Amino acid sequence: MLIVAASMEQELTGLRRELLDIEDVTGVRPLVEFHVLGVGPERAGASMTALLDRGGPEVDGVLVVGVAGGIDPELETGDLLLADRYALQDGAAQGAGLAIRPDPQMLQSAQQAALDLSVPTFDGGSLTVDHLVAEPEERVELRARYQATSVNMEDYRVAEAAQKAGVPFLSVRVVLDTASQRLPGYLPGLARSRYKVVTKVLLMPWRIPNMLRLKKQLQLCQAVLTNFGLSYLKASGNIRAG
Repeated sequence: MLIVAASMEQELTGLRRELLDIEDVTGVRPLVEFHVLGVGPERAGASMTALLDRGGPEVDGVLVVGVAGGIDPELETGDLLLADRYALQDGAAQGAGLAIRPDPQMLQSAQQAALDLSVPTFDGGSLTVDHLVAEPEERVELRARYQATSVNMEDYRVAEAAQKAGVPFLSVRVVLDTASQRLPGYLPGLARSRYKVVTKVLLMPWRIPNMLRLKKQLQLCQAVLTNFGLSYLKASGNIRAG
């Protein structure tokens, strides 16, 4: 069984719906289990540890999907990130080891899935942070210090939990905000997740004019995540191609 996980439900909604449609048509239930881990390194890591410590069906792999912030100037919204390593901000101070690498076989399936979709794909490092990176200046600093291409708030700790359990791991992200993009100053105070930030602010009409760009970016990310998820599950043999 493959665990497909994300920090928030909204990052899984499209793929979950597509698999239900496939099950309705074929009568075959894909060997996929969806889980929401929560936002932030420690919360997500603890959630994954609890999942892998439980009894039940054998877990063949963990696939994390979601959005990320770009810190490499070459990245554009909607680009697919197949990171070749997962690092932790200030990891040495927190007792973390070296960067964790994705499972080679899962990464190969992801590369094939991306090739089948013909979407722009980038590798490089994924940096796990504990806060929303909103300013271009901080993005520049993080890129220079960690030689990473993107930031998110879950990858390293979830990868660490999978590694300790001996379970193959891969994270696939889609770029939401770009390296030069300054997120509005009120966002970090609203939520710690890029996705939750956008959905929350859209409920505040007086802020909608400043959020239209992010709304469109988010819709693109949703589509890319869903299409990639389907392509990956076919490439990895978790669902039948067709």
